[in-house]
Amino acid sequence: MKRLTLADLNPNESVLMPDLLGDKRITGGGLYVFKPGETAHPEPRHVHDVAEVFIFVQGKGVLPIDGVDHPIQTGDVIVVEAGEDHHTRSSVDDPLVAAWYLMEL
Repeated sequence: MKRLTLADLNPNESVLMPDLLGDKRITGGGLYVFKPGETAHPEPRHVHDVAEVFIFVQGKGVLPIDGVDHPIQTGDVIVVEAGEDHHTRSSVDDPLVAAWYLMEL
């Protein structure tokens, strides 16, 4: 996992995070609006074979990665590396809204 803020992204004219992800392109993604207290991917294990980037655009919560809870809030940018088990959990009082992107290999 890598934690950044929006100010750390340093985009070029073609990609959002060239310093971190090189020239890799986004292959899928979306925007998710959490219900209060909701956990994304409640199954026991959730992993990808590519990196996943989260940009938290509203709210607060926790992003457990490989069993370690990482507090998250508006403005955080998290890169979950390929193979890392992750399950985003939204705050009850301040629900999350997250943009997420899967990157090419």
